Amino acid sequence: MVDVPSITGVQSRIGSMLREQGGLGAIVIDLVSLIEIERRFGTEAYLTVRQHIQPLLDDLRGRLRDEDVLAVDAREGDRFVFFLSAARSPRGNLAMKDLKGLARRMEDSLQPKVFRVAHPYGRERPAVDVGYAFVLYSPLASEERQIAQLIEEARRTAELSRVLRERQERERLLQIIFNRTLWTAFQPIVEIESRRVMGHEALSRGPRASELEPPLVLFDAASRHGLVAELERACRRRIFQDWADFGAPGRLFLNTVPSTIRDPSFRGRGMIDMLGESLSPRLITLEITEREVIENIGLYREAMHSFLEMGFSFAIDDLGAGYSGLETLVTLGASYLKIDMGLVRDVHLKRINQQVVRAIAEMGAAVGATVIAEGIQTGEEAETLFDLGVHYGQGYFFGRPIEADVSS
Repeated sequence: MVDVPSITGVQSRIGSMLREQGGLGAIVIDLVSLIEIERRFGTEAYLTVRQHIQPLLDDLRGRLRDEDVLAVDAREGDRFVFFLSAARSPRGNLAMKDLKGLARRMEDSLQPKVFRVAHPYGRERPAVDVGYAFVLYSPLASEERQIAQLIEEARRTAELSRVLRERQERERLLQIIFNRTLWTAFQPIVEIESRRVMGHEALSRGPRASELEPPLVLFDAASRHGLVAELERACRRRIFQDWADFGAPGRLFLNTVPSTIRDPSFRGRGMIDMLGESLSPRLITLEITEREVIENIGLYREAMHSFLEMGFSFAIDDLGAGYSGLETLVTLGASYLKIDMGLVRDVHLKRINQQVVRAIAEMGAAVGATVIAEGIQTGEEAETLFDLGVHYGQGYFFGRPIEADVSS
């Protein structure tokens, strides 16, 4: 790992490059959005992320010329600047397209890597803004001022790039939603003892082989652009169509949000038309996560009353992931309680997890709700869960998500 000097520490070297070349190009890598990690999780978490990002910068530095200089803007500790030696074209002429292309390649390289490093501290993709600029040398102005101007122009270019990227992402989302270029995978939910399949959970995905294919990325992007309701609506229609093609017997579980109750297309006659003749509401269970239930308790009760009248049932998803009162949740009237995979993982080795799972199973039995454990990956987990009173499970141990057209 190479220590990155401050701009003031290499000021004289950068000034010499500016004078000797008659101009200077720079690429700014702006990672200032990472400061949000420090605000939310503390300095230690922030430093851990920074430590993992440093090798990424070292790798970029290794791809450039030895004469190029990498420095950090001391005013913004997460803003890095590459000062580039000489023109980048074979003829030695200045070609702005080469400078722009280098900036875009750096951005494309860093975006997914920084996301993987920062992902444990938040689902939202951290911003990696990369900009470029060029300044002509002037003997009438101080070198320090010209270098500051260069950095500021590169920063502005990075901001423009981010705005354009966000606009392009919104346009992609609008296109996906309008064309319904989504697809659905169905994961089996089984009776643990007999392995009999009692239903499937529908898992929506974005366009294949695109950066928006993973559901977390897809819905996070929709949230940023205020398109969650529209995406939800498109996913529901796609799910019902794919479920009809899938042709499996049993119950369909699908994730939704409490605000669904406000959607006219998902209630009354509009909902029945969406389902078609082959799919009955009595075979559909709507899953709402524990966090969303607690944040929208009044809306959740309203949603249940309206949809129960149409024949739907409800499940509380990710139960045990938060810190809410479990007793309050299980007495809300949900027909299914789905235990969060965090409690399921290595449950055979964790006594505290076993106690919580047993409590959920007992409360579920008391209110007549079916308890389902999510994310089961091993036989040991399945056996322990069954001994604790959980009779239904879901996870890779029983079956991976399957596409509708694979089974036909």
